[in-house]
Amino acid sequence: MPAISVKTFAGERPKVDPRLLPNESASKAYGCHFDNGNLSPLKRPALTGDTVIFNAKTIYKHLNEYWFSWNKVVNAVASPVANDPWQRVYFTGDGYPKVTNNAIFSGSIMPASAYRLGVQSPEVPIIAIVNDAATDEVDPNDDETRYYTHTFVTEQGEEGPPGEASQRIDIRYPNEEGTFVSLAFSPPNVNASNITHRRIYRTATGGGIADYLFVAEIPISQDQFTDNIPTDALGSSLDTYDYEMPNENMIGLTSMANGILAGFFDSTVCFSESYLPYAWPSSYQLTTEHKIVTCAALGNTLAVLTEGYPYLFSGISPDAIAGQKLESNQSCTSARSAVIVNGSLIYASPDGLIGFNGGGLSMLTSQIITREQWQKYEPHTIEAYHQEGRYLAFYGANLDKAFIFDPRSGDFRHFTATANCGFNSLIDDALYTCQGQNLSKWEASPALMSYEWKSKEFIANDLSFACAMVKGVDLNLAGLRIYADEVEVLHLAPGKIPKSAFRLPNTRGNSWSFEVYGQGTIHSVSIATTMREVAA
Repeated sequence: MPAISVKTFAGERPKVDPRLLPNESASKAYGCHFDNGNLSPLKRPALTGDTVIFNAKTIYKHLNEYWFSWNKVVNAVASPVANDPWQRVYFTGDGYPKVTNNAIFSGSIMPASAYRLGVQSPEVPIIAIVNDAATDEVDPNDDETRYYTHTFVTEQGEEGPPGEASQRIDIRYPNEEGTFVSLAFSPPNVNASNITHRRIYRTATGGGIADYLFVAEIPISQDQFTDNIPTDALGSSLDTYDYEMPNENMIGLTSMANGILAGFFDSTVCFSESYLPYAWPSSYQLTTEHKIVTCAALGNTLAVLTEGYPYLFSGISPDAIAGQKLESNQSCTSARSAVIVNGSLIYASPDGLIGFNGGGLSMLTSQIITREQWQKYEPHTIEAYHQEGRYLAFYGANLDKAFIFDPRSGDFRHFTATANCGFNSLIDDALYTCQGQNLSKWEASPALMSYEWKSKEFIANDLSFACAMVKGVDLNLAGLRIYADEVEVLHLAPGKIPKSAFRLPNTRGNSWSFEVYGQGTIHSVSIATTMREVAA
């Protein structure tokens, strides 16, 4: 005899007509999860006791201890330098690119302070004056021609590019005792990068300029220096010629493999020197056809999402990175919709959710939701996070609606929650969300959400089902509704579901469905024409 038996549960597939859904799929799934195949309520977030600025737009947990927050959309990354004694954090989106460290980030609101990322080149050349030793012997072969330059250095030892060379200096008696060169310096016009020292370099050839060699490092407050250092005592060569500051409009900071940081402005992708996050040579910049929305690192590959075609930029060193334009018209509608889940970048396009990895693009929701249905999720507003292998997204003008998409099963679930922003912590594998000033840990409370799960429509051809049975845990917390031809024929409120099979009202229908709700865990629901069938 015909029977309805649902022993495993899954989420919604809005594109599919309810009568054609698999038996385990829902026509409505709200506030629930399906671990182990059962239908269970989601746990509520638990307050952590931590607070940040009110209505923060970005939160970031540093070293699993310090909560940083901003009232703007910010991208923050930790220093790629192993065991960095300064515990630096680099971030973009709050004005020009910045860096903070453990000497300045602590305060009632963190980061309490930050410096501009990068080190500028000196604006004014060194003024050099030669003081030759007094002697009657003149050997033109001993003459030396010099040029001087200098660089600025931060408290953390970050050295910027050199300034313009000094005027040419001709020294007739370079090896004579008493010969020296007096150097005069100007202070930086602006010191937003915590410049504390200056390094002096000079050429060491008599003919053309071969290279600059290190002379001395002096405090930035010192405006005079006497150079009487012999050539054979000079230090290493200057190697920061192209260590430029990042573009002041650069945003979207992310960390790639091999210590490379990446960001972008307009349609330009930028890369730093390996393990030198303050140095951004303009020769490393690459461009895209359309304006960039966001970027994300997948190992040695940078996925760049634009208002048009997506790109892949790959390379093991910043001077060898090459770009590849992907012939796909799936643009990114929201920068914060882009999240790495199970090794793939998932983002919101105008048509649905896209999966992006080294093998290219795939439309994850093409068989699950139509383009028209997708617009109800307001894809341009989506802010998403990784949550136990799933894509968890808030959407709407106030981010007060939410859904979970499981890329493995390909189904949707919905729930009601509000979050200003969130942060995925890799250290404790947890999602933290912010509402107002309070931080919560996702699904960490013993308190449960209330769920609703409605089955597909089972075609019955004018059949009368006589009995039903629900199995599960804490059934006193669950309610049941049964429908025939979309008309409710039975409603058992929470606490009223029997532990054994029970009779249904005498009703006939061409289609049957059921709905369970509440907080109890459901293992199975069976509806049949005889007690023997329903208990099987």
